[in-house]
Amino acid sequence: MELNHILLFTAVATSALILLQAFQPQTRGRRARAAVVLIASALGWLLARPIAGWLAAIVWCALLVVPAFLRNRARFHPFRQSGSDRQSGITVSPVVLALIIVNVAVFVLELIAGGSTNPVTLHRLGELDTSSVIFRHQYWRLLAALFLHYGPIHIFFNLFALLLLGPALERQIGGFFFAVCYLVSGIGSSIAIVLLTKLRLLEPVQLVGASGCVMGVVGTWTGFLLRHRHAPLARQRLRNIFVIVLLQLAFDLVTPRVSMSAHLGGLLTGFLLGLLVQAKSTQ
Repeated sequence: MELNHILLFTAVATSALILLQAFQPQTRGRRARAAVVLIASALGWLLARPIAGWLAAIVWCALLVVPAFLRNRARFHPFRQSGSDRQSGITVSPVVLALIIVNVAVFVLELIAGGSTNPVTLHRLGELDTSSVIFRHQYWRLLAALFLHYGPIHIFFNLFALLLLGPALERQIGGFFFAVCYLVSGIGSSIAIVLLTKLRLLEPVQLVGASGCVMGVVGTWTGFLLRHRHAPLARQRLRNIFVIVLLQLAFDLVTPRVSMSAHLGGLLTGFLLGLLVQAKSTQ
């Protein structure tokens, strides 16, 4: 994964979601700044593609990230400790925290075993080598590969996405079902890659990463919200998820060494699970 592409995607995705009112409430000034970030990103992609992500990240940080940080810092001043203030911002739920710890622990194991970008180490620890699964029946790789990552950038962005998307869904459906959806979606993404390879629609590949699981979380959100589409804000959230999926697909198309098939496999599996899972009882 190239950091330049990741930075560009992050700047474009967050700015687009701000313009679409994905994060409430949004002021007119913040939407204007998000539009400037999108324009700067587009100009960077057209005029200076090799560093477009870095340029977009600088504008994104200056216009959106730093002002948001300063605003939140003022909001969470030590002398303002009301209950509503403490509940604002990103929170971590138990299963999401456990998954983050496990992924980090496995990443540390990768570093100890020879390096997180070492092909021999990744293969030994369980990367999704489709040839090994198909011809040597090493099915354990379907699960093991979900906890391996190629370098610090890869694991950071996967876990950051999990932290953004996971806790709210876990609170809606409960920790057990969230864990099931996360793992089954990841395995579904692995199976999709193997099946496509076996059908000769894909070349044999070696893949690692939790992105199939994360896209499964997005898919579960989609199915869950469709099932509860009459709930408050459900339709707006569905529109936001639709935009996220489109942006992810665009990112997959322009970024080398990223598997769109794995992402779509996880997304579809999560969607089917989301249609079945029940909302957590509040009693």
